[in-house]
Amino acid sequence: MVYAPIAKLDNFTGEENDAQIWLNNNTANSWYQSLVNKPQDFNAFKAEFLRYFSNNNSINCLVNAFTTIKQEETEAVTTYLGCFHQNLCQIQAIDANYFTAPQILNQFICGLRSSILQHVQSLHPGTLQDAVTHTRDFESAKSEANHAQTINLVMNGSSELDSKLEKFSESINKRLEGYLADNHAIYQPPQ
Repeated sequence: MVYAPIAKLDNFTGEENDAQIWLNNNTANSWYQSLVNKPQDFNAFKAEFLRYFSNNNSINCLVNAFTTIKQEETEAVTTYLGCFHQNLCQIQAIDANYFTAPQILNQFICGLRSSILQHVQSLHPGTLQDAVTHTRDFESAKSEANHAQTINLVMNGSSELDSKLEKFSESINKRLEGYLADNHAIYQPPQ
């Protein structure tokens, strides 16, 4: 996973008029509004602003990356879980109490692909471990069901599958007959 800062500072020169432009940005404005102790002068503002926005390894960037993790449609649960856990550990290394257990649980569930998300939500897991267990169980059951369906088709046949195989066999036989007729080849079985 690649981390990117929430905001790029390429255009922030540190001049007072630049500060006003940046405060019109929703992210910067939200940050400023959330400050309990607002800076009393421009230099203090600039120092706080740069501290918050310029560090690519800051908790803000990690949180942004963490809250946007989504399981891809073909991605295994273990891959998604590994990425989720890695990002969470990076945040908790900086601030162990940044997220509450319910927030972590909610983020995990919301990042699941839709088919798994709906199933796990319906089970109302109380902990992250419960959600992980339900997710793995669902993926395992889905995989077994797909495997069983494939075996069933092979063992019992399917009129659609049989029809396609029959047409394919006929096509091959016609091509073979045409080839043999064009080349005047006659098949002689071994003696």
